[in-house]
Amino acid sequence: MDIWVKTFGCRVNQAEGDALKAALLAGGAASATGFEDADVCVVNTCTVTAEADREALALLRRVTRRNPAARLVVTGCLAERAPDLVRAAAPHATVVGHAGKASIPALFGCAPAPAEAALPASNGRSRAFLKIQDGCNMACAYCTIPSIRPTLVSLPVAELLEKTRAYAAAGVPEIVLCGVRLGRYLRRDAGTRTDLAGLIERLLEVPGNFRVRLSSLEVTDATDRLFTLMRGAGGRLCPHLHLPLQSGCDATLKRMKRWYTADFYRRRADAYRAAAPDGSLFADVIAGFPEETDAEHEESLGFARDLQFDGLHVFRYSPRPGTAAARWKAPSERVVSARAQAWRTLDFERRGAHARRAVGRPRVLAPALDGREGVSEDFLTVRVDGVLGRGLTPVRVTGLAGGVPTGTARTAV
Repeated sequence: MDIWVKTFGCRVNQAEGDALKAALLAGGAASATGFEDADVCVVNTCTVTAEADREALALLRRVTRRNPAARLVVTGCLAERAPDLVRAAAPHATVVGHAGKASIPALFGCAPAPAEAALPASNGRSRAFLKIQDGCNMACAYCTIPSIRPTLVSLPVAELLEKTRAYAAAGVPEIVLCGVRLGRYLRRDAGTRTDLAGLIERLLEVPGNFRVRLSSLEVTDATDRLFTLMRGAGGRLCPHLHLPLQSGCDATLKRMKRWYTADFYRRRADAYRAAAPDGSLFADVIAGFPEETDAEHEESLGFARDLQFDGLHVFRYSPRPGTAAARWKAPSERVVSARAQAWRTLDFERRGAHARRAVGRPRVLAPALDGREGVSEDFLTVRVDGVLGRGLTPVRVTGLAGGVPTGTARTAV
């Protein structure tokens, strides 16, 4: 049985897609080169934006048209939110919601993958996405995810330690902790309470030449204890934070039903930078949110400019069915495009500044696929003048080529 797995969306989805593929491979399946050659196709969908919906549905139509004999299984957030749309695009697909995702391997006689099988090598990556948490119970006005993944779940510490040991034994250089609401990780096992910082401390006790990176973390979950861990971990906890901002204007944040103010965000960002002065800070922003005025947009843009982020992920506002914001008046397409372009321009400027600051300084890289570039601890892509080994490799950044940092690799750490 040849299988093909395609995952859209966030790192949680990527981690779940990796686990599905690992279970199928561990059960005796082989990996197909593409969906045209597969006996089984699994599509793990995303629905965070209308564009994510379109991409997934277009792929389902292609798979159905070009390989009608394949057994097609569709799961993920779009399958959970709108199974009717999935069935319209792929009438013969088996549609599986989140509650049944873990049982997909059993459809083909495969048991859930053991920890040692669930390795990113099956997907050709050097970084592993380790899902530690699921679910969000907030009610942001623009987001449909709490209706799709409403229950907060934190995975057992013992299970996460087992997976981390397996990754370390396999020589995985970087483990990325991910969750829908990562900072709400909390386990109570045998009378022991373990929060996110406590889990990281346990993971860093695992022997091995690897480091840990946090994926997206809400600013209200960015605690001083996490900052202290970053400062004292000797590089094993990457000095890199991705704190979704969405807007730097309090009036817009209130309409978004975000639960912090711009001033609170600034104070947490300042605290992080005081603890990790060489670290990087990235954020998400939404361009063209409903009822946002020109003045509010400029206020938000100015806030982000003052904070001097190292990079921005810019999302054009996309109305999601069932959300409060979908009922509100959105700016015109022309206005949304102009605001998105202003944000992208700022992002380009800030990424350039981030790259320039690295010149002349040491960095430690986790290799990318071809070994000729890697990702630094502060989330820079650096090209090297040789080939990186599989482990963490120290480099000195010597210059820029087309805006991309370049460097010379030294002996792997």
